[in-house]
Amino acid sequence: MQVSIALIQFSIAPSQPLVNLKRMESFIKDAAEKGAQIVVFPEDSVCGPLSGQTKFIAQAPAYLLKFKKWAVKYQVDIVPGSWTAHTGAHYYNTTYYINKDGSVAGSYQKINLWASEKSRVTPGSRPSVFKTTYGMVGLTICWDVAFPGLFAEMNKFGVQMVISPTYWSLTKKAEAFFETSEDEILLIDSLCTSRAFENNIAFVYCNAAGTLEVDGIKATLSGRSQITHPAEKVICQSDSNNEEMLLAAVDLPVQALRKKSLF
Repeated sequence: MQVSIALIQFSIAPSQPLVNLKRMESFIKDAAEKGAQIVVFPEDSVCGPLSGQTKFIAQAPAYLLKFKKWAVKYQVDIVPGSWTAHTGAHYYNTTYYINKDGSVAGSYQKINLWASEKSRVTPGSRPSVFKTTYGMVGLTICWDVAFPGLFAEMNKFGVQMVISPTYWSLTKKAEAFFETSEDEILLIDSLCTSRAFENNIAFVYCNAAGTLEVDGIKATLSGRSQITHPAEKVICQSDSNNEEMLLAAVDLPVQALRKKSLF
């Protein structure tokens, strides 16, 4: 089955969810008008990173409700990046797949946390694979891409496409930036290609755009949003870290479903 996917390489305003949400709706509207059937945003797209991870935790249900309404309004499926949501006493970096009828097809709590997250959120405990209109879809977040075992586990359940909201930055330290940025981009490209090829999946990697300067941290986002495929290799790819929308038609690989359900 072929599906049209819009990647929104989004420039996130740290700790300004109202600003981000307004601009995200505009991107959703634009993508829908251009024929997108699925719209994907980066990790932390609503609140931004670090202090935004938990500062707005009470608003998490309201964010989900907004995207459910926009999915219905614009008749597109949406992966709205991620934000911190709580289950019981624990906080999780959480992403969702929202159907165009406003229902939630699946959600995922990030398992492989980056160092700065470990003091703020709890790692998830299981992969996420679920049925959608377009086939079997799985969700990961950012650093998960470096762990092939997670993808192998999803593959057991017949996953055809894995969508990865991401917030991957490069150091801005002058003495290191130019020495490491090309290597970092090579790493990103290699991981995206490898995960698609070794698991026979379409891999949808949506990173953030621009620069970050908050809580004393300065960083440049690596951009490089892309869709990779076992047969077609790189279907689309951003060649910068500028804010932009990538729109591509993707044929989902055929998988043999080995188990009836993940849950």
